[in-house]
Amino acid sequence: MTYTYTSVFNPLVTVQVDPWAANPLLDDAEQSAPALVNVARERNGEPPTMFSTGDLPLFLASGVDPQYLRYLPYLTRHAAAQEPNSAMVLSYVERFSSEPDALIESEGLADYRNRFRGWLRGVWTNPNFAGPDAEQATAADDAMYGALFGAAEAKQRAEIEAVNAQQAAFRAAQRPR
Repeated sequence: MTYTYTSVFNPLVTVQVDPWAANPLLDDAEQSAPALVNVARERNGEPPTMFSTGDLPLFLASGVDPQYLRYLPYLTRHAAAQEPNSAMVLSYVERFSSEPDALIESEGLADYRNRFRGWLRGVWTNPNFAGPDAEQATAADDAMYGALFGAAEAKQRAEIEAVNAQQAAFRAAQRPR
């Protein structure tokens, strides 16, 4: 089930995100900054997963089966993974499984956010990524430039052409007949 949110990456964009998805930050970025995601994939490999070991951790501090994290919205999963008390983890599932906006700040959540932002900025690279070749890197850079500045340049050109047309019409009207 998706919900409408203001993008984490671009506050001017509204995105549809499933808080129970495997990688909600990727879902947000693909909608709010698709060109940046494409360049990041070309330059840095696949995006970071929610946990450093994948979509779910290999184990929880409490000993509870990691599959229980799938019932939690993503902003609570890291805290549940780090919680040593199994009764508390199961209480999170009970309390937050139907709360898409539930949030429990934790070091793991901060790490996920930082790895993801780093991936978009080019300071985090997927450890399994061999790196782009020169042609791929140039194509990625060109695509990013076009996505960021292409529309602005086209608008500026249209404005210049409109001013030139107005000036030409004014000069034509000023000529003696």
